[in-house]
Amino acid sequence: MNDNLNALTITTTGTAVADRTRVRSVYCGSTAGTVVLRDGGASGTVKFNLVMASGQTCDLPGSIVFEIDCHATLTTANSVMLVI
Repeated sequence: MNDNLNALTITTTGTAVADRTRVRSVYCGSTAGTVVLRDGGASGTVKFNLVMASGQTCDLPGSIVFEIDCHATLTTANSVMLVI
């Protein structure tokens, strides 16, 4: 098990991690909205798509692997924290 976890906060749509990574948890900030995480940029493969309530945490049972990069699209949500 990898105990070297990091967290990063995203406030706009764009590349969250520009390399191979794993996402273990997603937390929505103070404004509810849709969070879409893609592997391979804005038109890449959707790996996570969830309408989240403000303050909601989605702890994944494992992790989602992003082979190329992790691109986040935020719709209405003002911020999202990813645990990687």
